[in-house]
Amino acid sequence: MVKLWKYSEVLRELGLEQLDVYRFKDHDEIRVRDRESGRVLLIKLPRHRESIPLEEFRKIVIEKLKSIKG
Repeated sequence: MVKLWKYSEVLRELGLEQLDVYRFKDHDEIRVRDRESGRVLLIKLPRHRESIPLEEFRKIVIEKLKSIKG
């Protein structure tokens, strides 16, 4: 099992600062701050973080960022 802090490390590598994690019955939503622009973003994951391998998590976050930033 992957430790949850590893997910925040992935976010940090992508230039994001994890602020909060909202846990729902079937998924997580992560509130992050873009260190470059200072914008606060909400990233909705398809399921709970611990059920997502780190590389898949990275790909999901990158795709979400592309759709949010336009």
